[in-house]
Amino acid sequence: MTQSKTSVTASQLKGLLPKKEWEPTYFTKRHSNASDGDDVIDFAYQWLRVSKGVRAGQPLEFVEWQQWLLKALLERRDNNRLRYRRAVIGLPRKQGKSLMGSALALYGLFAGEAGAEVYSAAGDRKQARIVFNEAREQVVKSPVLSAHCKVYRDAIEVPAFNSVYRVLSADAKSQAGLNPSLVIFDELWVQRNDDLYDQLTLGSGARVDPMIVSITTAGYDINTLCGRLYDYGKAVAQGDEVDENFGFFWWEAPADCSITDRSVWEQCNPNLASKLIDEDDLETSARQSSEMAFRRFRLNQWVRAEESWLPAGAWERLVGEVEIDPDLETWVGIDMALKHDSIAVVMAQPQGDKVAVTAKIWHPSEKAVDVASIEHYLREIHLKYNIKEFAYDPAYFQRSAEILIDDGLPMVEYPQSSQRMIPACGHTYELIINNKVVHNGSPVFTDQVLSAAQRMTDTGWRLSKGKSHRKIDACIAMVIALDRATRRPEGYNGPSVVPVW
Repeated sequence: MTQSKTSVTASQLKGLLPKKEWEPTYFTKRHSNASDGDDVIDFAYQWLRVSKGVRAGQPLEFVEWQQWLLKALLERRDNNRLRYRRAVIGLPRKQGKSLMGSALALYGLFAGEAGAEVYSAAGDRKQARIVFNEAREQVVKSPVLSAHCKVYRDAIEVPAFNSVYRVLSADAKSQAGLNPSLVIFDELWVQRNDDLYDQLTLGSGARVDPMIVSITTAGYDINTLCGRLYDYGKAVAQGDEVDENFGFFWWEAPADCSITDRSVWEQCNPNLASKLIDEDDLETSARQSSEMAFRRFRLNQWVRAEESWLPAGAWERLVGEVEIDPDLETWVGIDMALKHDSIAVVMAQPQGDKVAVTAKIWHPSEKAVDVASIEHYLREIHLKYNIKEFAYDPAYFQRSAEILIDDGLPMVEYPQSSQRMIPACGHTYELIINNKVVHNGSPVFTDQVLSAAQRMTDTGWRLSKGKSHRKIDACIAMVIALDRATRRPEGYNGPSVVPVW
């Protein structure tokens, strides 16, 4: 990949900006018009073919927005080196990500440096093979390309250049010793740890122009490799971080948009402007898909969980003024952590036809949990409020509970078994849906409530993290507190249960 740099004026650079009808939501801006993008575009048109759809069999001709993206992605510096060593491209489904990735990979195999090592990588082998299989099919169907290659199930070799293109995945035992020149990382959101990405990034240090290009849709857990690169890429694109080696090109819809807003579809689906998908396709998806799935896959928005336990807006509607009355009976739910999770204490107090809930949340250090501070807080609220019960799971809090019982606190064991949690979660859901809960809108509390997901069991559903790594401890503590506050134990003679139905 070689091309001399041409200095440009400000007016010339303005012409390198994307058009408004398909402009990315976030993107790193060009500094130069020198790029290998035209070479990739010409290579694809001459040697590759469209594999699917109405244009199947025709030369692979990238549309305007794809050409702009390839030129921006492969920009060159003053010293004739590629500008980016790492890049992240975020697009909804049906934007031709796999075809674009396969074209880049094959160009790197045939036109890259001698001894090129090109890899299709992903969180699992099945995902990694999607781009590779597209490229393999292109080679097999091209008499010219196949004449220069040895094609295997998981590899393509070009003996004349000593180059190879292989499939990699995170489920392989080890990827040490690699020296990649180009990596196409497909659906980065699937990657649950940093190991494969780190090995590929660190292994390419000896290359002249190494590049890792991640092409992905949004995920459902921002606390992942993909989520961190997304946040970092936005900071670089907006000028909050300076990193000339990192490219970021991301299309997404506004966070608070309606999924039926057609103007929103145009903002994040550049293929709409090119007529490669139509509005009928998106309209069908909006009607038939779940809201979370449509937002993730068709609007490219990050969502909190793959399986949502609350309808959109249900929790946000419950924000109001919350003040715990010292004279009214109050129930407390405790969700204790040992190290990596947070610790939450939630108070639930019936007030008329609603239950007020507040949360106190601790984030333990990597070394230890400060149990003494939690015990001290429980003693404080016991003295200040009319606490009827402190409900806790004895698996993690038994020793502290025994100490607090000696201090006169009404501690009640609440093991988080399915027998208890399934009806408690369902009961909490009904309270929220029927507007029987009020909270103060605390961002941390809200994040933990909305991060919970439904997990199905043989006897019903309960809350869990799902596939997300987000913390949900305050949500679990709230379920416990609401269960004890509104579903009275047998023989209880206090205030009546808050009406639900």
